[in-house]
Amino acid sequence: MKKLPLSIGILSWKGYKSLENSLLSYKINGLNHLVSKKYICLPEYNEKGVFLSKKFGYKPILFEKNLGILNGFKELAKKMPDGPLLLLENDLPLIKNEQETFEQLNQSIKFLYSNNIAQVRLRCRKNPGTPFHAIAKYNRYWDNTFLSGVRKFLRPYKAKRLIGTSVYVKDKPHLQHPNYISHLENGFYSVSSQVLNWSNLAILVDKKFFLNVIIKQAENTYSSKTVNGFKNIEIELNKPWWRKQSWRIVLAPGIFTHKRLSDRGY
Repeated sequence: MKKLPLSIGILSWKGYKSLENSLLSYKINGLNHLVSKKYICLPEYNEKGVFLSKKFGYKPILFEKNLGILNGFKELAKKMPDGPLLLLENDLPLIKNEQETFEQLNQSIKFLYSNNIAQVRLRCRKNPGTPFHAIAKYNRYWDNTFLSGVRKFLRPYKAKRLIGTSVYVKDKPHLQHPNYISHLENGFYSVSSQVLNWSNLAILVDKKFFLNVIIKQAENTYSSKTVNGFKNIEIELNKPWWRKQSWRIVLAPGIFTHKRLSDRGY
């Protein structure tokens, strides 16, 4: 099977049990074999992180201090080649086989470079792992009960912003929300950024767009909310600016789940 024209970058601040589990899944399910350029960013690193990186064929990018999520992904992306970047955190094991992984990633690269696409999400829609609070939030407004109807009436803008989550809930979400969601092919959907926030988890992005637009905007945004005192991109982009761009987010059927073992790292 031919190599995929993308680079893999993993951000791992501690959480080495999760990292080892994920790396093992990438080896067993063929991802490591499909990609030549592979990197792990290790803020506040120790020898275990360096050992795991080299054991599984990843180039370690080392920092003595914690960088936080935003700066961690920024420094990681800066060290990676131009083009499509598969960005992962340390607790995202691969749950599909090599053939399925190749097909979804190959299709994702094509979609990424079609018109107006901000990111492709590759977290498995049917098995996203835990925690995944968005589904419960969506159902509170869109489960067709009397109470959800009341909530939509009282908070219509909140209800609208949750529409994109229907892709994780409904079999044919484009039929229920045709103004914001369209079906592409092979189980892929396109969703407007008006109704779905930016996500850091298991995403395919273009390096220049990610650094020059997404990271830059997050850096220039103030929020009192942080993760361990650092910016994390998702918080900063959850604002009207993001929704007004009307970019498209492509959601693949998904090949990664979320599984945290012991200390996640952040």
